[in-house]
Amino acid sequence: MRDRLAWTIAAAALAAAVTAGCGVRPTGVIDAGQPVEAAGNSGTITVYLAQGKKVVPVVRPGLPGNPYLGLNQLSVRVTSGERLQGLHTEVDHPLEGRLIRIVSQPDDPGRLVVDLPDTVPHRPVHWSRTALAQIACTAQAVPGVSSVELWSAPGADGNGWGTVRCGDFDDMR
Repeated sequence: MRDRLAWTIAAAALAAAVTAGCGVRPTGVIDAGQPVEAAGNSGTITVYLAQGKKVVPVVRPGLPGNPYLGLNQLSVRVTSGERLQGLHTEVDHPLEGRLIRIVSQPDDPGRLVVDLPDTVPHRPVHWSRTALAQIACTAQAVPGVSSVELWSAPGADGNGWGTVRCGDFDDMR
């Protein structure tokens, strides 16, 4: 037992001696400079909100890698500052980005399909004309989007999908 204790003490002393000279030398206090400031640029998105019977573009902060965030935000309550300006949204169904995709087809490469995750199985939705303008103009504010295919939009095909464009609502802009 004594040999084991002596051996443990000797090993600890050796380890302390070996690691003591690892090349790190004591120094005085060194100034590290100013605190780090975050300066990331998340970009911006454009959301069309309703103001009376018109729709107006509003710029909001974006998220990298989420170009359709504006569509997601249409069903979210407006900020207090936007409310003070008389802005509101008439989109009362969530439009989730994970279900939004560009459909690459030779005849319409910029068509954006917007699905409604809370209507499965799909039931007819009554969109106000203002809500349709908000969706179409917000979608077309994304570079490369030329039209929006939306469930229960006017002129829907036999499957329930219709196409809207921001230009359909020029009288509201």
